[in-house]
This record gives sequence, structure tokens and C-alpha cells, in this order.
Amino acid sequence: MKSFKPIIIFLIVELSFVPATPDGVVITCYHSGEDSWEQTQVVKNASTHQIKEICPGDGEQNQRIEVKGSVKILYEDSFKGIPKLRGINVYGTNLEEIEPGTFKDLPELDSVDLSSNNLQEIKSGTFVNLKVEYLSLPGNSISLLQEKAFVNLSHVQELSLEKNNLQELKRGIFQDLHVTRIDLWSNNISKIEVGTFDTVFPRNDDGITLNLSNNSIAEIDSSVFDYKHTIILTLSDNSISVLRPGDLRNLPHLRDISLSGNKLKEVPEGVFNGSEIGFLVLNHNEISFIASKAFDDMKHLYYVSLNNNKLKEWDSNWFRGERRLSIIFSSNFLETIPAEAFTNIPEGTMLYLDHNRIKSISDSAFTGVTKLEGIDLGHNEIEEWNVDLLKNVEVEDFVDLTDNKIKCPENGSGSLAPKAHTIYLTNCSQIVTG
Repeated sequence: MKSFKPIIIFLIVELSFVPATPDGVVITCYHSGEDSWEQTQVVKNASTHQIKEICPGDGEQNQRIEVKGSVKILYEDSFKGIPKLRGINVYGTNLEEIEPGTFKDLPELDSVDLSSNNLQEIKSGTFVNLKVEYLSLPGNSISLLQEKAFVNLSHVQELSLEKNNLQELKRGIFQDLHVTRIDLWSNNISKIEVGTFDTVFPRNDDGITLNLSNNSIAEIDSSVFDYKHTIILTLSDNSISVLRPGDLRNLPHLRDISLSGNKLKEVPEGVFNGSEIGFLVLNHNEISFIASKAFDDMKHLYYVSLNNNKLKEWDSNWFRGERRLSIIFSSNFLETIPAEAFTNIPEGTMLYLDHNRIKSISDSAFTGVTKLEGIDLGHNEIEEWNVDLLKNVEVEDFVDLTDNKIKCPENGSGSLAPKAHTIYLTNCSQIVTG
């Protein structure tokens, strides 16, 4: 039997250099050589009907097709008869419509890129029974996903629907979707129907990432965000103004959550307690109050960031736990660090308190602390520094005191934190003591 070398064919439609034609389509076919792609065919003034006639396969060829030009519609028969088709790229062609059935009977299809077109809706039955891994639809004008638009997709790594005009997600648009990541950022989504994600499943034990940032979501509705699998949730740059106890109760395996750039003013007790959250980001809100027990019983927490909020006071009851943390409270309005401020923080924690308005630190602020990874107190208004403040604290990395009003000691900055590896102080010798 004659053996065949795998051949991948690319179909390329050039935009800028195509003569004016009814379709304005140029198709270039490529196959894979030993080390690079080799051009095999150029067809101008082509039609997107029966593309098989332009780049025929023999049943043994693996093919990829890239289409560029003025392509308004993909027809039901556009890719018919190409069972070994692996990839389709129709990028920036002013595409307006995809007929249901366009991708039917393509069992080897693993990537579809329809980015930067003029699609306004995805019709029912468009993406059905596919093994596609990468499905890209960003930068269109999609305002409607019909019911059963995405059905029985078992291998999706990335479903990209960002930068469209979606205002609502309805139950039934995703059916038996197995996915690693769904990008829905930069739409105008304000409503998500209960049950929208009921038949969305993670491809593996790592769970799914759901990015809904830069939309118009006003609240975290626990009946909508009801998902029993591992999930990373991004809700940054929405219009969420209140966190309520129990908002996340139906996300038992929520691993990371970002709520930056919303309108939050406080963090009450009962929102994050007892969760599996490890990575918590609340930057660029208006938070001025955090309940004393807001972060209790968070055994998986390793990173919490509240940059650019309006916090004026540090609560020494925060962060009871055993796992080393990165705590980032940069660019707030903290003015003092109270007694025993850090008694509860886990050993080896990294503290960022830079760019606040800190003027004074209690002599007992670090009572009970034996080891830190580092502490950044730079860009504050500290005038006096007690040389005994960090005398018993091992600092694995650095103590940053730059841009304060602390005078350089005669024996160098090393005396300010004798067990720190590196100390930074403006206009003072930078001493490495470890």
C-alpha cells in the first residue's frame, strides 16, 4: 500500500492586495514540508461555496484553512467533504453570517478563529458535536447567542467571546460544554439567567476560568453563580456595589476571585469565610471598612490584594491563619499601625503597606511575629523608627523604608532591622546583613 505523508493545507484570502471582485476572495493553499509551509495553490476571485474544490484532500491529508478577504457568509457547504480539516481561520473578513451546519461532519476540527468580523448572532446549531479546542469569536458585534448555539463540545480549551455586544446570557446557550476557559469580558452583560452554566463542565481537575470582567453586572446573585466544580472567577470592572453574606455560598470550590474596579465600600463577615479561595483581589474599589473576621477560616488563602482603596485603619484581628500570605494594602489612607497589628498573620508573610499616609508605628506592632518574607513601608510619612521594632523578626528578603522621613542611623540602615537580608532607606547606605 502506498504511504502518504501528512499534509496540512492553508486557505488564505488576502484583503489588502486583492483586486475588486464580487467576493474579493483569494485562496492560497499550503501544505507542510519537512521544516516549513510550502505554497501549492493560489486561486483569486474564489467563492466560499465548496472550498474542497480549491484545496482537495485525498482522505489522508490533514488540512488547515485560512480565509481572508470580503467574506460575508459561511455556507452550510463551505467546508463540506473535508473530513480531515483541522483548523479554520476566517479573521477580519467582514463576516456577517454563519449558516447552521457550516461545521457539520468535521470530526478532526480542533480550532476555529472567526475574530474581528461583523457577526451579530450565533444561531442555534452552529457549533454542535465538535472536538474543537480553540473557538475564537472576539471583536465581533454579537448581541445574541441563540439557545443551543454551543452543544456537545467536549474538548474546548478556550471559548473566546470577548469584545462583543452581549447584554444577556440565557439558559440553554451552552449545552454539554466541556471547557477550560470562557472569556466574556468587554461586553455589556447585565443579566445572567439562572442555570446558564448548569451544563458547563471543566475538562480536567483544574476546573474552569470564567472571565466576566468589564461588563455591567451589578450584583453577585448566588442563584446565578451556582457551580459545584472548581472555578476561577473574574468579575473586575463591573458595577458591583455590595458584597452580602452568602453571595458565594453556591461556589464551594471557588479557587480565585477578582473583584477589582467595582464600587465596593466594605467587606462584611460571611462573604469569604470558609471558602476555598486562595487568590483574592479587591483592588481599585472604594473600600473603607473590613469586618474584623472577614478573612477568618480561609485555609487556602495565600494572596490578598486591596490596592487603591480608602482604608484608614489597620485591624489587628485580620488574617488569622497558618498559611504564608502576600498581603497587599498599597495606596490606601492608613495613618498608623496599632499595637500587635500583625500578631495573627502567618509566619513568612509578605506585607505591602507602601504608598499610604503612615506616620507612626506602635512599638509593639510586631509583637509575636518571628519571621516575614518582607515588608514594604516605602512612600509613607514615617518620621521616627524604633530600632527595636524588628529586632526579633527574621526578614527573609527586604525591609523597604524609602521615601519616608526617617534619618539614616550613624551605623547604617542595617541597625533598623538587624535580622533582615536587605534594608532600603533613602539617602542611607543599603546594608545587606544576611
